[in-house]
Amino acid sequence: MNVLEIQDLSVRLGSATPVKKVSLAVRPGEFVGLVGASGSGKSTVALSVLRLQQRARLTGQIRFYRQNLLTLSDKDLNTIRGSRIAMIFQDPMLSLNPLHTAGKQVLEVLRYHKPNQADRHRVLDLLRLVELDDVERIYRSYPHELSGGQRQRIMIAMALAGEPDLLIADEPTTALDVTVQAQILGLLKSLQKQLGLSILFITHDLEIVRRLADRVYVMRFGKVIATHLPPPEKVFRVRRPTATDQSPVLTVRDLTVRYGHRTAVNRASFQLYPSQTVGIVGESGSGKSSLARALVRLIPAEGQALLDGQDFFRLKGKDLLAARSRIQMVFQDAASSLNPRIPVGDLVAEGWRLHHTGDATPAVEKVLKAVGLHSELMRRYPNELSGGQKNRVALARVLILRPAVLILDEVTSSVDEAIQNQMMTLLTDLQKQYGLSYLFISHDMKAVRRMADTVLVMKAGTVVEQGRAQQIFESPQHAYTRQLLQDSFLPSADRPADTH
Repeated sequence: MNVLEIQDLSVRLGSATPVKKVSLAVRPGEFVGLVGASGSGKSTVALSVLRLQQRARLTGQIRFYRQNLLTLSDKDLNTIRGSRIAMIFQDPMLSLNPLHTAGKQVLEVLRYHKPNQADRHRVLDLLRLVELDDVERIYRSYPHELSGGQRQRIMIAMALAGEPDLLIADEPTTALDVTVQAQILGLLKSLQKQLGLSILFITHDLEIVRRLADRVYVMRFGKVIATHLPPPEKVFRVRRPTATDQSPVLTVRDLTVRYGHRTAVNRASFQLYPSQTVGIVGESGSGKSSLARALVRLIPAEGQALLDGQDFFRLKGKDLLAARSRIQMVFQDAASSLNPRIPVGDLVAEGWRLHHTGDATPAVEKVLKAVGLHSELMRRYPNELSGGQKNRVALARVLILRPAVLILDEVTSSVDEAIQNQMMTLLTDLQKQYGLSYLFISHDMKAVRRMADTVLVMKAGTVVEQGRAQQIFESPQHAYTRQLLQDSFLPSADRPADTH
């Protein structure tokens, strides 16, 4: 008997039909992958199992041990939600209450689903079950005091509190770095075997389901189009000659960042040449984002950053303002970097108006076209844009200044594979068009492999290895680099050679 069986499920939301006659099944103790790009309907299927979308019209059948969940009353369905079927969502910060400790939130779930087990000892057992260390401290900690991996483990502990038969995991590792991602995936696989769980794992990452899933369903445009995966796609990095006969556009020497007594970046040194991409990789807390913020003088730092031969860290007044246009940064979350009260045209023009007078419209229209956006978007507000459009607007805001160096901090980390590929193609085209030099910061080793000419590997604030991308990916020297490649599902046998 199947734990979950969906037959001809269709979902209507207003005039849209994001899911169209989808059928799938999950057997006892099975790890089933549901994979697809953003907008394919996979998350809508997951939410439909527990009828979590308001105003959605569902047709077809969703059977849990032969019981059709679509015919149950809300009262009867509540006896299944969170207990027999539990769900883990993508962003734990949106699911956890910032005003309550982790222990209290797990305890609250126990009181609802397992009142006879609702005590502190059971909470600590659940925290140990999800392989958290120092569980007494975690119990007393608030969400903001925990790392991303710890918060996700708290969410898993809350999901397990009701002792479910089926666990639905909706993109639970998307925003995590490769090391923590590998830990969470390993934990889910271990729990599956240890507890006999059935898992429906929703993701846009083909490599995750290729490695972990017993069976796979592939969705596109609201339909299941396949029940198997295509062979791994070989993405070859186009090798660009590094113009080492030219002067570097940026030379960083002994860059050090301290937060009180803690050293976040310890004497980092590297060079960036014209039209070159330097990839900076490392797990969360490795110092890569602190390095980026220091380079644009958002935080104080020691050392030197020679931009066009001038020490950028020591410039002041008009000289600093002029130099700022030469080194710009695009942040990870485009939505949070765009003022929701200002239309797109004015957002893009803000920086330009600091350096120029007159009408900014022609410059704005030109740069919007360069990033693949129509000029009619100038009158729209950020909330009227898609995620991909917001990313392009954020890129346009810095490109209008015609920088020499562009720092890209995790700009592809939270998007699905299709949008990620579009962004990387756009970045490559813009680099050729404008002669840009990139610092490409990411925990996604596959993206770095595609984009970077040279790579810096950071751990605990220190650059532990750097060199040509080909050498780093094909013959890493440091154990930490090898671990990152392994956690990224990039064993040496899968690594393609460079093309010339």
